[in-house]
Amino acid sequence: MTDGRPPTPPDPLLAHALELRAAVERFQGRFGTARQGEPCLSFSWEELERQLVDLAPSDLQAELVHRLVARTRTYAELKPAEMVLREIISIAALILDESSLEVRATAP
Repeated sequence: MTDGRPPTPPDPLLAHALELRAAVERFQGRFGTARQGEPCLSFSWEELERQLVDLAPSDLQAELVHRLVARTRTYAELKPAEMVLREIISIAALILDESSLEVRATAP
């Protein structure tokens, strides 16, 4: 029985590469490929991480920032810049989401 998707390769690294490629293709299908436009800001990964950590309202969320930025950086060169930007915005939204703070504060 199949669900219409190609079978997952037995090699986890290959499976991850295929998933990443599919995610990039879905993103480009939705937003198109980047057009050359006006130059954008530039900053280092360290500067980005430092600013996100500074925004984090707790040590737990600061640790989450370190892990998420490291993962984003690892695969950034394989993705369109706009896709990486979307991931950075998602990290910022996650650490600034007050409802997630309330859930953690009330957890036993």
